[in-house]
Amino acid sequence: MASKHRSNYTTKDTTLTAQYETIQYQVTDPVAVITLNRPERLNAWMPTMAHEFREAMLGAEADKNVVGVVVTGSGRAFCAGGDLKALRMDDLRHMTADADEALTTSDDPAGPFDYMLNLRKPVIAAINGPALGMGAVLSLWADLRFMADDAFISMSFSQRGTVAEGASSWLLPRLIGTAPALDLLLSSRRVAADEALRLGLVNVTVPAGDLLETAAAYVRDLSKNCSPTSLAIIKQQVYRDLHDSLGESSDSSRKLLGEAVEGDDIKEGWQAYLEKRPAVFARIGH
Repeated sequence: MASKHRSNYTTKDTTLTAQYETIQYQVTDPVAVITLNRPERLNAWMPTMAHEFREAMLGAEADKNVVGVVVTGSGRAFCAGGDLKALRMDDLRHMTADADEALTTSDDPAGPFDYMLNLRKPVIAAINGPALGMGAVLSLWADLRFMADDAFISMSFSQRGTVAEGASSWLLPRLIGTAPALDLLLSSRRVAADEALRLGLVNVTVPAGDLLETAAAYVRDLSKNCSPTSLAIIKQQVYRDLHDSLGESSDSSRKLLGEAVEGDDIKEGWQAYLEKRPAVFARIGH
């Protein structure tokens, strides 16, 4: 499905903005911010948003001005889940009938979001308000989760008579453990920011007014101090090693180190350390 966004870009100083129908996309080097932008529907997820979101994500990966991506919501919610008014039962039947294809193409309007794990740049979910159902799932697919201290998360699927959608039954136990994951999935209860932090579901909680800047500052710190190529490889290692044995992980890391030794970034990092100066690493993209 082709996106309906307008292909023109506008710039102001170092900021680039692309116009979409259901999201906002803005790049201020080195941070790309994708904002779910249906505040009148609490940013409820729908097929158009799914396609525009994926397009923006892949655009950020290709842009060398972007070191990391921050995802947040417009207004008072992060994402209130699937838009039940926009999503008909026939749409659900179509998605489940085509599930095998969707898992390989990542073109399923309700997920999965595996392209986020494959993205060569870190993704931070800045959970500014309620994250329900598919909104909660979206945050699970991010690499890191920063949360406003007055926000909450609810898996909410059991309350709607459905199942653990979007691979949440795989992701959630790996983040917080089996029993806590089952509790959240079975009960669909609301998890406040302090509990989410205690469970390890989120990395940071901050006052709502500081959330976006905290996430952006994290990306700026990565940009200043870390190799984008190293970030991409380390992210790939972590997700791949979830499936591999210890021996396979060890062998892979030795091979990757051998490749890194022949690359420019390790030489630059070493030289910068010896010269007591900031390293200057090449960006990913064009």
